[in-house]
Amino acid sequence: MSFNVLIAEPDFELSDIYVLGIENTFQDSNITRVASFKDLKAKLNASGNYHLIISEYFRDGDEDIFSFLDSKSLNIPTLTITSFTEAEFINFERDITYHLKRAHLPKPFSYVSFENIVTELSGPSSFVQSRTAYKKINTEYFLRGTIALCDTYVKLSDSKFVKVIKRGDTFTISQIESYLDRDINYLYINKDDLDEFVVNAGEVSFLKYDPSTPAEHLDIAQKSIMTLKRLVGNYGISEGSMAVVDSYVSNLKKLSQGSVKLKNLLAEREQMTNYLYDHCYLTSILGVEILKQLAWGKKDNIETIILTSVYHDLLLEDESLARISSQGELLKAELSDYDKNIVLSHGRLISETLEKEGINDQNLYEILVNHHEKPDGNGFPRGLYAKQIKPLTAVFIVAHELAKKMEEYHYDLEYSEDIAKHMQANFSKDHFEKIVKIVDKILK
Repeated sequence: MSFNVLIAEPDFELSDIYVLGIENTFQDSNITRVASFKDLKAKLNASGNYHLIISEYFRDGDEDIFSFLDSKSLNIPTLTITSFTEAEFINFERDITYHLKRAHLPKPFSYVSFENIVTELSGPSSFVQSRTAYKKINTEYFLRGTIALCDTYVKLSDSKFVKVIKRGDTFTISQIESYLDRDINYLYINKDDLDEFVVNAGEVSFLKYDPSTPAEHLDIAQKSIMTLKRLVGNYGISEGSMAVVDSYVSNLKKLSQGSVKLKNLLAEREQMTNYLYDHCYLTSILGVEILKQLAWGKKDNIETIILTSVYHDLLLEDESLARISSQGELLKAELSDYDKNIVLSHGRLISETLEKEGINDQNLYEILVNHHEKPDGNGFPRGLYAKQIKPLTAVFIVAHELAKKMEEYHYDLEYSEDIAKHMQANFSKDHFEKIVKIVDKILK
């Protein structure tokens, strides 16, 4: 039997931190992750067999996470971690203060507070680990940095830990890969250093990027790509598609050399390790894979799909805006007039920028302007239907949505069927249908 935990958090990096906390607090933990209120409710409707829920404060109209739990008579211990103040909660006093199985932490939070609260909420439990001098860190995390903020150890036995990276060390990606190749999936740090990992609730990386890193070490963007490759490697994506994207993306700087503006925009995006960067790269890979399986993989199509993937959100700095992909999501977001205008017009604005900078590709402009359209007319900004959307644009739209859903489900293969059903329900219309059949093959 495992200690079952349901984590509901839209921010992937914060979700990683909660996983870290659970893995270090409970032994034999089984963690399920979702990213939305809808998915949280779906999981709890399917099963109430969870020992603990850690969640953002979700609210939809008059319903919030607490009223939903009450309506289902689910008396599951719940820790809500949110940037909302107490005054902004509906029935906060009743739901948190006077409910013995509910607790609240503000963002940002202290790791010690997190550990104490989840231990208290679990009650007397054989799953609670004894407090040790070392805390484990998923080895994958080290692929996104170059400088260690603290001493790092490999565990040889319950009582023996060997230091392998010193505080301030610069390490290579091959060093980290050697641990993964030997199934060393966790490295360890001293418990007194753990707050450095969760400082500002994930806004500051545990392994910071140092601009002075020697040239022989891969930069942070390249390591981000390596992490993504590992995450998507189990899907039906060929190494050839990844190689094509890598080769082309490596030449983007050359393409932008004649434009200071493009060069600066690309440089800014290259330094990101969040959704904005990952989404661009993954959309490229999926778009190329779909083209190849459709036998549409001629050079011009591939170049257009990759360029569009790189450029389509280049004017968006807020990843929450980049996640909006339908009219319904746009309405629910309750944006300011300025942000709403940015979302509605970012495709057109970047296409105009590219044209001014001398990039002449009409297919590229077509996709940029229409990449948020949907075959059922529920997209934006024009509300087009399938027959009004060109085939190459349709490929990008499907790849764009598939990349979003993979990230939303944390690249967990257990959710492949859910993703496939979503794509079939929302994109199997007219000429989109054969593209979605390719998606089924990728997910299976």
